[in-house]
Amino acid sequence: MRWTLEPGDKILRKELHKLYGGGGQGGIEPSAKSPNVFIFSDPKAGEKYGYVFDRWHSGVFHFTGDGQVGDQVMKYGNRAILDHTKQRRALRVFDGVRGIVTYQGEFELAPNPFYIAEARGRDSERIRKVIVFRLVPIGAVIADL
Repeated sequence: MRWTLEPGDKILRKELHKLYGGGGQGGIEPSAKSPNVFIFSDPKAGEKYGYVFDRWHSGVFHFTGDGQVGDQVMKYGNRAILDHTKQRRALRVFDGVRGIVTYQGEFELAPNPFYIAEARGRDSERIRKVIVFRLVPIGAVIADL
């Protein structure tokens, strides 16, 4: 299946998953239908869940890993990002988490792929450890997240 979206293209998230696979809920959605890992980021909506690190810094997009409660671990979506090269999957980043999302472009992990930071979780009661991935663009991207 050939990838047809270009950076800046908008698509209904349900339609994206119908075409290329992946689930419709999480911020990290590995596809069983195509060789992609979909990453969805909405910094404003994510703040209340502890996703406060999603931002550009010096040409690198920092993306908070998966998990809203307790310390994040390197499983599920987080592992899919970490292992994307071994699994021959593209990292596809989108601005937005529901409804119409905007394709930002293809990314790969930086040589120093992640760091651990502290943030509040969905319950906002306690500080927890979160994984923050460093993503670098491959080719043209939209850098407006």
